[in-house]
Amino acid sequence: MSLLISKIVSMIGLGLITWIIGLIPIIGVNRGWSLKILDQSGKKNLIYSMLLCFGGGVILTSCLTHMLPDVREIYLLAVEQGSFPDTGLEIPEIFVLAGFLLIYIIEEIAHVLVDRCTAKRDVSVNLDEKVDQNDNSGKHEKHGHSHEIDLNGDDSFEAVARGFLVILALCIHDLFEGIALGVAKQESAVWFLLLAFASHKWVIAACLGVKWSRSAIKALVSTLYISTFCIVSPIGIGIGMALTDPNQEGELMNASLIIVQGIATGSLLYVTFFEILEKERQKSVSGIAQALSFTAGYVFMVLLGLAEVRSEVDEQVGGGNFTIKPLV
Repeated sequence: MSLLISKIVSMIGLGLITWIIGLIPIIGVNRGWSLKILDQSGKKNLIYSMLLCFGGGVILTSCLTHMLPDVREIYLLAVEQGSFPDTGLEIPEIFVLAGFLLIYIIEEIAHVLVDRCTAKRDVSVNLDEKVDQNDNSGKHEKHGHSHEIDLNGDDSFEAVARGFLVILALCIHDLFEGIALGVAKQESAVWFLLLAFASHKWVIAACLGVKWSRSAIKALVSTLYISTFCIVSPIGIGIGMALTDPNQEGELMNASLIIVQGIATGSLLYVTFFEILEKERQKSVSGIAQALSFTAGYVFMVLLGLAEVRSEVDEQVGGGNFTIKPLV
């Protein structure tokens, strides 16, 4: 029951709380709140970057010390049961790499599609402007000027398309993040993953909310994007929980988990290296601060893991009639 409760709390934390964080700037600007405090020097960017790097360290450590060992454990069990063939290959790592490449390819395809749509729109706009100039010959200069501003402004097709690309990429990542959390077999693993995902998802939601609140994109479109971004993680958690339903056939479940959790782990590795580290290192903030924040996330997760192991040992010792004597 405690495992189920932890996953429900994770749904709320990654869904509802993220939604609130993302909507606060959008609602605030519509009500006339001032966001000048967000424009103060580069401290804001440094704090955001450090938080994201800390989350990257947490995610990477979770992948290598929790998720990947879980995939290998499930694989060995499935091979022992005969539900998965023993090929002699490193199957867990192969599926992890498959997940990494899958997200890489999907994201590149999404970039190509949006860039093509944007290019076609640019060509169409240029043609329309030339026709307007030839036909009107300056008779409707005011109308033509406002038309140009609308097309090149933040509320243009390009801005909406690129916003869609951002949400599409984030949703793909968040779906697999949710699945990884949903298939976790231990309560402690759920809390670790929740911390890892929330530490960067909340920051991303705040950044998106601030960015869109200060643009000319309609609040309805921004709210739709934020809502889509927030609902995907709970959906992924639900999928993961369905895959680990104890009422399902055990052998089939283990075989499915090998594939799903392996791909989820690979997708998170992609997020860490390409969506966090690569993009944050391109910002004009202190690289030392970023590296230390990433390291802090790693150290934090190692210490949490050590605390978990010590707690389990204490429980085992306390439940028996023996004590562990120091080696001297």
